[in-house]
Amino acid sequence: MRVYRDDQKFINFRINVLLWANVIVFLMLGGAFWFVQGLQADRYRSLSEANALREVVTPAKRGLILDRNGKILADNQPAYSLSVDRVILKPLLKADKTHKDQLFAFLSQILGVPVPEIASRYDKGVAAGGMAPITVAEDLTMPQVASIQARGINFPELNVDPVQRRHYPYATMGCHVLGYIGEATEKDLAARKDLRLGDLIGKRGVELMYDNYLRGKDGAEYWEYDSHGRRLAEYRNARKDAVAGDNVYLTIDFDLQRRAEQYFIENEFVGAAVAIDPRNGEVLAMVSSPEFNPNVYSKRFSSDVYRTILSNPFKIEMNRAIQGLYSPGSVFKAVMATAGLSEGVITPETTFDCQGSAVFFGRRFRCWEKNGHGIVSVERGLKVSCDIFFYNVGARLGIDRISQYAKDLGFGSITQVDLDGEKAGIVPSTAWAAKVQHRKWYPSETISVAIGQGALVVTPLQVAVMMGAIANGGTVYRPHVVRTIEHVNKDGSVQRYKVESQAIRRLKLSPSVIEHVKNGLWKVVNEQGGTASNARITGLNVAGKTGSVQVIAQSGWFSTSGMPFPYRDHAWFASYAPNDNPHMVVVVFVEHAGAHGGTVAAPLAKLLYESRFQQVANPTLDLTNPEVLQQIKEGKLPQPGVAPKAPPEEAGSNLGH
Repeated sequence: MRVYRDDQKFINFRINVLLWANVIVFLMLGGAFWFVQGLQADRYRSLSEANALREVVTPAKRGLILDRNGKILADNQPAYSLSVDRVILKPLLKADKTHKDQLFAFLSQILGVPVPEIASRYDKGVAAGGMAPITVAEDLTMPQVASIQARGINFPELNVDPVQRRHYPYATMGCHVLGYIGEATEKDLAARKDLRLGDLIGKRGVELMYDNYLRGKDGAEYWEYDSHGRRLAEYRNARKDAVAGDNVYLTIDFDLQRRAEQYFIENEFVGAAVAIDPRNGEVLAMVSSPEFNPNVYSKRFSSDVYRTILSNPFKIEMNRAIQGLYSPGSVFKAVMATAGLSEGVITPETTFDCQGSAVFFGRRFRCWEKNGHGIVSVERGLKVSCDIFFYNVGARLGIDRISQYAKDLGFGSITQVDLDGEKAGIVPSTAWAAKVQHRKWYPSETISVAIGQGALVVTPLQVAVMMGAIANGGTVYRPHVVRTIEHVNKDGSVQRYKVESQAIRRLKLSPSVIEHVKNGLWKVVNEQGGTASNARITGLNVAGKTGSVQVIAQSGWFSTSGMPFPYRDHAWFASYAPNDNPHMVVVVFVEHAGAHGGTVAAPLAKLLYESRFQQVANPTLDLTNPEVLQQIKEGKLPQPGVAPKAPPEEAGSNLGH
C-alpha cells in the first residue's frame, strides 16, 4: 500500500507541474498578446500599413528650351536624388529612439553636409505635412549612391531615385532670359494645388513664365512593400505614364546672343544689350552683364553660397535689359525730333545757333561741345547730338507734350515682354510732379529732360521698342522672347503653336517726319562728323543715335573716364538697319563706361549687324563661286554694295497687321 501512495503522490506532483506550466504558458501568451495588442498596437499597425500598396511618383521630363534655329539652350541630364521615406521611418523611430541621430550622422558623413543642415531639410519636409518622402539631397555621385545602397539594411527608409536634373549646356549664356528652376517653397505650395513638396518649378525667366508648358504631368507607379520597406511587386495595370513637358523655341538667335555676351565679357563691361526685329517685336538677343550660372540654381546649395550671390555688388540676378532704370541721355533726342516735327514747333529748316551754352528760364545750360556747333538744323542736330538745339525744342514743346510722345513710343510703362520683373521707368509731367512729388513742375526742368536727363528713366528694352517704332514708321510692338511652343503627342506626332506678334499701338506719324528723323539718324553713323562712325558698315545703311549720361553733376566740360567706377558716365547706342527697310534694332548700354557711346557701345552693334546680315564686304568671300552667287540671288546673302535683305527665315514672319 505504501508503494501505491508514493506513486499516487508522484503522479499528482507531475499533474500539478503540468498544470502550473500550462498556467504559466497561458499567462505568458496573454502577456505577450496584451503587450502586442496594447502597448505595441501603434507600432504593429504602422508596420501593417507599410506592408501595402504605395504610390511612387515618376516625375515628368521637363521640356527643352531652344533658340530660334533649334539649338538646345536648356535640357535635362540623368541624376540621382536621395529621399527619406517617412512611412518606413516612423516605426523604426518608435523601436529605436536613437535611429534618427544615427541616420543624420550617416547622411552627414556621406554627403559632406553638417548634421544641422540635414536636420533642417528634414524638419522642413515634416512641417509641410503629409507622409510624402522628404528629399534631402540631389545630384548624388556614384560613390555616394554605392555607399547608401551598401547600408540599405541599416537604413531602409533611404531611397535613391533616378531623376532628370535641369542642365544649361552653355552655362551663363542667355541666363537672364532662360532663368532657372528651384524647389517649390511653402508659398508656392500654398498658392498652387498641383504642387507637392520637393517639386521643381520655374523661378525666373522663361522657366518661370512658361512653367505650365515646360513642366509636363507627373506619372505614378503602384508598388507593394513589406514591413521592412522592401519593394515586392508592381501593379502594372494601375501605372500612369508621365507626360513630358512641351518644348519652347525662343526668338533668340544663338549666334547674336553669343557675340553680344562675349563682347561684354572680353571688355569687362557692366550693362545690357537688346536686339529686336522692328517688324514684329521678336527679341533676337538680350544680354545683361554680369551674368550668373543657372546650373548652380538647379540643385541645392548652401546658405553661404546664397548669401554670396545676394551680396554681389553688381546684382548679377538683375536683368538690366528690363529691370535696369537709367537716364536715356542723347538717345532721347530721337523722341524730341519726332515730337518737335510732329507738333510743328520746328520744321526741317528750323535752325538754332549753338555757341556752346545758352540761357533758358534764367539758367545757363551747356552743350557737350565746348566750342559749340554753330548753326544747326534738326538732321544735323541728331548727327552731332547738339544739346542746344534740343534745349530749344524742349522749351517750345513743354514737358507735357514731351511726356505724351515719350509714352506713345513706349516709355513710362512696361513693354509687356514675356519675362518676369520688368520695370516701367518714369516719364515726368506736370501731373506726375503733383501726384508723386507733391509739387509743381518747373520749366527749367524740361530743359534737362529734353536731352534725356533729369527725372526721366527708362530700360534698355524700352529704348529698343522706341527705336523700332521710329524704324518701322510708327508701330509699337510688344516684344517677346518665345516664338513657338512644341507639343509631342503619344503617337510621336508634333503640334506647334506660334506665339503671335502684337501691335500695342500705331502712331499717326507723318511720313515726312519719319523721313527727316531717319535721315538724321543715318547721318549719325554714315556722315563725316557723326558720333557713331564706329558702327559704320560698307554696303549696309546702319542708322542710330549715341548717348552719354552724367551720373554726377558736372561744373564744366571734362571726361569721367579716370574717375572711380560709380561716378563714370553711362554710354548708349540705339540703332537699326538697313535704314530704308529695317530688319533689326540693336541697343547697347554700358554702365559707368566713362566714355562716349560711339566709342564703347557702337562697336558691338556693328558686330551684331555683320553677324546678322553676313556682309559680302568680307574679302574672304569668293564672288566667283557659283554657290555664293546663287545665295546672293536667293537673298541669303546681300548683293555687293546694296543693303542686305532680311535673313531667309524671316520671310513668313507674322507682322501683326
